[in-house]
Amino acid sequence: MKKKPETKDVTDAVNKKRAAERVKGLDDKLSEDERNAFYDQSSERSMAIVLGSIVENRLTELLQLLMRRDKSLVNEMFNPSGPLGPFGTKIRLAYMLRIVSPETYKDLAIINKIRNKFAHDLSITAFEDQQISAWIQNMHLYSIVKKMAEDAAERLKNNVYEGKFDRTKDFIASNAILSFKDSYRDCLRYMIHHLSDHVNAIRATENDLNSKEVSAPDKL
Repeated sequence: MKKKPETKDVTDAVNKKRAAERVKGLDDKLSEDERNAFYDQSSERSMAIVLGSIVENRLTELLQLLMRRDKSLVNEMFNPSGPLGPFGTKIRLAYMLRIVSPETYKDLAIINKIRNKFAHDLSITAFEDQQISAWIQNMHLYSIVKKMAEDAAERLKNNVYEGKFDRTKDFIASNAILSFKDSYRDCLRYMIHHLSDHVNAIRATENDLNSKEVSAPDKL
C-alpha cells in the first residue's frame, strides 16, 4: 500500500514551488487574451472591470484546486447563480479557510468594490474619483507600490546605481504613483502574481506527486 505524503511535506513542496514561480514575469502567467486585456488602454471603466475579472478567475482556480475534483458539483457551486458564484463570496470563503491573509482579503474586497462601482455606477468614469481613489489608497498593496515608487524616485534623484538596482526599472516604478490608474494597475499586477504563483505551485506539486505514484510500484 502506498504511503500518503504528510500534510507538512506537501505544504513545504508547494511553498518551494511558489518561490520558484515568483521569478517569472506576469506575461508568462497570463493567457494571450488576458495579456491583451491587462494592457488595454481603451477606458478606465473597462480596465477596472476586466482586471477585476482576471483576479476573480485566479481566486476561483485557487479555490477549486483545494476542493474535491467533482466537476458536476464544481460547476453547480461556482455557477454565477450558485452559492459560490459571487466574487464577494469567494473572497470571504478564501479568508475564512485561511487560504489568503487578512491583508490579501482586504485588498480583494476593495478590488471587488471598485469593479462593482465602475460596472453599476455610470457617473464613475475614472480612478481619480474621490471614492475610488480613497479605496485604492486603503489597499495594503498600494502602500507597497507607493513605497517602491518613492524609493525608485530617490535612487534616480541621487543617481545611486550599484549592485541589484536598474535605472530603467526604477524609472518605470517611479511612475506608478503618477496617477491612481497607474497605481491600481500595479496593485492588480502584484495580486495576479500572488494568486497565480499559488495556483501554479499547487498544480506543479500535484504533478510531481502523481508522477511519483505512477513510477513507484505498490508494496505489499
